[in-house]
Amino acid sequence: MPSTRPPAIKGSAIAHALSDCGIDAATVVPDFVQIATHQYLDADRGRIAVTYCANENQALHVASGLYIGGRQPVVMMQNQGLYNCVNSLRACGLDAGIPLFLMIGQFGREFSNFGKEMRTSRRHMVSLLEPVLDALAIAHWNVETEADLNAIETAWSHAKRSRKPAAIIVGRHTEWD
Repeated sequence: MPSTRPPAIKGSAIAHALSDCGIDAATVVPDFVQIATHQYLDADRGRIAVTYCANENQALHVASGLYIGGRQPVVMMQNQGLYNCVNSLRACGLDAGIPLFLMIGQFGREFSNFGKEMRTSRRHMVSLLEPVLDALAIAHWNVETEADLNAIETAWSHAKRSRKPAAIIVGRHTEWD
C-alpha cells in the first residue's frame, strides 16, 4: 500500500533555507530527527560553521556568545532537549533579549500523527512541546514538508525583530539526499 504522506524534507533543503536567510553558524546537540541536516552541514563546512555541544544548555550559551560576537546562529536540538534547557532559554533569550533561533526535532512522534496536530500525540514528549513554547511566549512554526520551508525565514526574522527566541518545530525526520 503506497504512502499518502508527502515526502519528508531533505537535509540539504533545510541547510540551504538556513543559509539563504543569513544563518552562518549552528550549535548542535545531535538530534535523530534532524540527522540528515546535521550530516549535510558537516559535509558543507564553508556555508554554516557547526559547533557540536554536550547538551542543550551549552548550545544555547554558545549560540548567545556567537550572536553577541556578530554571528547569526541557529540552535538545533530535539524536543526533550528543550525541556532540559528552559532556564537557560529564559535567561539568554527572554531576559537578555538574544534572538535565539531554535530548530527542534519532534523525537518520538508517531507516524500516525503526521498531518495532524502534534498536541494530539499520545506521547507527552511530543504533545507538550507547543504548550511549553506557548507558556514561554516563544513563537513557533511547524515544518514537515518542503512547502513549509518559508517558515524558516519567517521565524528567524521574527526572532531578530522581536529580540526574543523563535522556534521551528521539525515535525518529521529529515531525509538524506
